[in-house]
Amino acid sequence: MLLGLTGAAAGVLGGLLGVGGSSVMLPAMVLILGARNAAGKEQIQQYMAAAMIVNFLLILPSVLAHVRQKAVWPKVWAWLSAAAIVGIIAGVQLSYRFRSDAAKQHLRWSVGVFFLYVVGHNLYRLFGTRRAEGVSKEQAQAQPAWRKILVGLPMGVIAGLLGIGGGSLAVPGQQIVLRMPLRNAIATSAATIASISWLGAIVKNVQLGEHGTVGRSLLLAGCLAPAAMVGAYLGGRLTHALPLRVVRIVFIALMIVSALTMFGVISPRG
Repeated sequence: MLLGLTGAAAGVLGGLLGVGGSSVMLPAMVLILGARNAAGKEQIQQYMAAAMIVNFLLILPSVLAHVRQKAVWPKVWAWLSAAAIVGIIAGVQLSYRFRSDAAKQHLRWSVGVFFLYVVGHNLYRLFGTRRAEGVSKEQAQAQPAWRKILVGLPMGVIAGLLGIGGGSLAVPGQQIVLRMPLRNAIATSAATIASISWLGAIVKNVQLGEHGTVGRSLLLAGCLAPAAMVGAYLGGRLTHALPLRVVRIVFIALMIVSALTMFGVISPRG
């Protein structure tokens, strides 16, 4: 029951903001099931593998809700997806070079600083005098390809390197680099995650299978996914039903939590 409620919460958040649900699922699984099993073996890798499966499944219903609202901008999505796939492959390879804790910490801090900048940007949008939300669909899709790659490539690299949800970079990246409205950035981010998250899920679970522990990640995903998919569809609809001010406030809260996670103030390991 607790895992089902966790999946529902992750689904609503992921669908509403166009991000994966790992920020909810990982700490919740540690809290419910413990960081280690009865034999004292750490279980975080199994939790991460389960979350990656659920992230792919939960994002699909939210994409359906966004597509029905015609909020996904196809030419932006295509470039973001292609660049993010290349980035994931590069990020996984870089992860073998960033072996020292100090190097990984410095990278996380850099990402955390970027998230704080995004918080400031959206606070300005929330309270500032400038109310123009962003460019039109035609303007965004007509922008040079390198600008779209500039969003998608880091999204994939950081996801592959640090194992964080790519949507937490894709949404603010589209806002800042492509100047897209928040709702369309969320919708296009969700479509991009649906296009690339299967890759991370397969790689992670194949690695677990080599150690004979993939069965537990599949079981956990089975407990989380059904409610997560229902919640994600609801969250995707709420993106377009709630006032933009409310969506922006929730997004700012997510960015603050993401920044604190990067700085180590909040840790999914508990």
